[in-house]
Parts: sequence; structure tokens; C-alpha cells
Amino acid sequence: MAIIFPAVWLGIILPILLSIVFGILKPIVKADNTGISMIIIALLIAVLDGYIGIKMFNKFQMRFEKRKR
Repeated sequence: MAIIFPAVWLGIILPILLSIVFGILKPIVKADNTGISMIIIALLIAVLDGYIGIKMFNKFQMRFEKRKR
């Protein structure tokens, strides 16, 4: 379950975040002809989203452990 939740979280939320961020930062992405800025932005968003997903899983796991006791 520790792997499934962040994977599902990334699969659902990551495309939404990328479309929003690239929509907001459209001038920066269009100005860069090499595409390096797009790669850096996508990696940054993916790492941050994965971090948030893992933190949320830890909070859910702590709640379930408290309920079991």
C-alpha cells in the first residue's frame, strides 16, 4: 500500500498540475527553444507532487494506526 497510494496520487494529480503550471508559465516555455526549461519544470513539479503524496500517505497511515488501537 505504501507504493500504491503515491503512484495513484501521481497518476491522477500530476497531469492536472502539469497542465496548470505550463498554462501559467506559457511565456517561459515558449521563449525557450531547447525545451530545457520544460524538462526542469516538469521534474520539479513531479518531485514536489511525489513528496506531497508521500506525506499524505503518512498522515493517513497514522490515522489508521490510531483507530486500530
